[in-house]
Amino acid sequence: MKKKRQRLISVLLIPDDNAEPYSFRLSWTKAKIIMAVAAVLVLHMILGVVGYVQYAKVSSENAELERSNTRLLEDNKRVYRLSAQLEAMDRDQGKIMSLLGVDNHKSGRATLNASLLPNLAAATESAPDAEIPEPAATVGEGGTEAKGSGRLLMADARESNRFPVNLPTLLPVQGFLSEEFSREVKMPWQTHAGIDIAGKRGSVVVASGGGYVVFAGWHNDLGNLVIIHHGGDLFSYYGHNDRLLVREKSLVKRGDPIALLGSTGRSSGPHLHFEISQGGKSVDPREFLLTLRSGSLP
Repeated sequence: MKKKRQRLISVLLIPDDNAEPYSFRLSWTKAKIIMAVAAVLVLHMILGVVGYVQYAKVSSENAELERSNTRLLEDNKRVYRLSAQLEAMDRDQGKIMSLLGVDNHKSGRATLNASLLPNLAAATESAPDAEIPEPAATVGEGGTEAKGSGRLLMADARESNRFPVNLPTLLPVQGFLSEEFSREVKMPWQTHAGIDIAGKRGSVVVASGGGYVVFAGWHNDLGNLVIIHHGGDLFSYYGHNDRLLVREKSLVKRGDPIALLGSTGRSSGPHLHFEISQGGKSVDPREFLLTLRSGSLP
């Protein structure tokens, strides 16, 4: 019986110089092994590239999640800090209300009855020496005022002083009413919990009413934010400030400077976001601000 002849593969290597060619032979079995190893190596390289791309993508997503978690933790810390400050403020409520000149009830908290609000405009109209200035524009030739621009003027201090010192009745900054309060709830971005007053960057923002500063710091949306507690369940918010002039746990009087107008946070230009919250719900600042309740503005 004849022995089966082994199949061989000859490989000839020819250098590009004048060197002698080199050749060698491989058995068909060894050639198959070498080709299989080469295929495995190529497949490994392809899988390695695909895996690296996936790893880079997942790593980027994880980094973004970590940044989001960090922001959430910072927001939670601010919420917890604000909650602790509110609890401490409640414990000191009697002292605070005494300094504000507001009578305390048996519950130890000063109540701000909403029925007082409709009387603000009536009381203002009946006061002969506390008229609210007309909206003014630029001063023309001869010193006469060009009316009708809708420019907001700071309300007369005598006018605001006719009401409890803690009520936020004073316009917090001079400027233009650029956006109204809106309760529209069809879309989340259509709601606007306060009013926007556009003005010159660096303009002084004052406390609309006397109270206790429960927050003075950074907010992701409202930038440099001040929150003042006016007693009971009444709070006022002053957002997008360039710089804060007050610290937390400090007492302020109506008209005290609390910040400088700016465009921090989610803002397209220098303006003040002014918001009033009563009973845990945002209310129209027109119900409090004497300048806007006068009917001199649209």
